[in-house]
Amino acid sequence: MRLYVGFTAFQTYTDPADIARLRAKVGEKVQEWQQAGKLETGGVFAGNRRGFAVLNADSENEAFELLGDIADFAVVETHPLASFDTLGKFFAEHPPS
Repeated sequence: MRLYVGFTAFQTYTDPADIARLRAKVGEKVQEWQQAGKLETGGVFAGNRRGFAVLNADSENEAFELLGDIADFAVVETHPLASFDTLGKFFAEHPPS
């Protein structure tokens, strides 16, 4: 299952030491996803504290494991992704009535 994951760091992080810990944690998560072969793509949005990732998770449990601790420092939004090929097949099999 491919998941879009959007994340926004809590705005309460203003102390330089807290910001340093936040940056380190994000770096650790990205490395973890890369090493596990779960990160398809991702990045940050210039000029704010938001980013995104497209992850490959095999199950609901794995998705939770990949994302669970991010909620400690960011608001997380997830959406399952379907390809345009999948959409085309759906449209072919389900014509408008």
